[in-house]
Amino acid sequence: MSTESLVRPGLTTPFTGNLAQIKIRLRKKVPKLTSDDVRRARIPYYEAITSELYEAGFVNAAFLVLHLIEYEDLYIGRTSFPGTESRRLRYNAPLLSYLREALANAEDNKQRQSYDEEIYELLSIARKLELDREKRWLARQFHLIALDRCADCNPTERLKIESFVRYYYAKFLIQQRNHLEAMKQLERVDADLKRAVNVGAEDWITLDEDDERLIVAVSGQLFLTNRQLAEDCKDSPSWIALQYIRDAHNAALKTQKFSIMAESYAAYGDVLFADACYEEAVVMYKNAIEQASLAGEMQDLICSAAIAQASCYHRLTRPVDCEAMFQRIEHMTRDREHSLCRAGYYYTSASLQLENAPADPAHMDQLVEQLRLAANIFRSFAQEEKSIAARCLGALVRAEDDFGEYVTQLQAAISTSDDELYRVIDWVGL
Repeated sequence: MSTESLVRPGLTTPFTGNLAQIKIRLRKKVPKLTSDDVRRARIPYYEAITSELYEAGFVNAAFLVLHLIEYEDLYIGRTSFPGTESRRLRYNAPLLSYLREALANAEDNKQRQSYDEEIYELLSIARKLELDREKRWLARQFHLIALDRCADCNPTERLKIESFVRYYYAKFLIQQRNHLEAMKQLERVDADLKRAVNVGAEDWITLDEDDERLIVAVSGQLFLTNRQLAEDCKDSPSWIALQYIRDAHNAALKTQKFSIMAESYAAYGDVLFADACYEEAVVMYKNAIEQASLAGEMQDLICSAAIAQASCYHRLTRPVDCEAMFQRIEHMTRDREHSLCRAGYYYTSASLQLENAPADPAHMDQLVEQLRLAANIFRSFAQEEKSIAARCLGALVRAEDDFGEYVTQLQAAISTSDDELYRVIDWVGL
């Protein structure tokens, strides 16, 4: 990534000056904050922290604080609510106190040429700021600054440090739903770690929080990112979503985690099903069920994959396999009467049976009851769209006999007189 695309305030832009110049520059920025007294009240905090940093010899860190004023005005929306502004001011003091210490540590490490420690400090600031929704714009800047600072590390350490920074920056981008940029960062890390295998470095690059190998964590995030991109491309040509889901699946297989592989096989099957590749989709759903069974505690995924597999058999005109799968699902969900799995089974089973030849009235009543139960369960889980779909299908089934009589009478009425036509309209209650 070109450093020209980064916002690089203070820490990477050396500046020589004195405290008086800092204060003059600070006061010139005051008009950017609007005339609101509460917002203007933040200036003494900025000035105090900037002065302390400068007098301690941390010139670059001092100028970074100056930039915060500009960024805050750009990224934090103005509001006329005094309570909101007071809260921002109340949280401003501890934030700046934290930045004073953290930025001083970062610049001190830079002066001692401990560039790895400097970068870890900057990365720590970025991750801390991510927790505050109003400061995520600032978190992004610190991620970019940390990434930019990797240039000064020695080649041996740089691969490890830069991989960490890109990985956490990608996770941040995923939270911001910037999946395409996150994927680029993760692919860069993946390529760097593959090169690290040649020098025996890959195995000892692990995450501090759970001691997971970084290359496995990266593959897991690549799976999530590519799967989301595939979902976002539902309205695009099918080959685009298929390519993303293939990349997601390859990443999932690299993790060697049963749960992730189960999710991947199921997602791959869904894309193939949507593309009418039913034979291939069946294989994916079978693998999803197998991996989910190995992972344990994934009954919902097993159920949804089984329902999808039954739908594939229906499309492939394999009624025996379809019925066998539904019997398995019925047994699987019998003790979970009010679960989404049970609702999905009711709705899908009824929908597929209604595509066949008309059944006897008793069986039709049974299907209507299944659709009613499905609609109620979906509604209890706040899945209104599915609930409405089930209710509409049930209504159509109930109205089938009346609708047939209506069509017959309507055709006769149109060919006779307006009175007859109005009589039919009155009959259906329009």
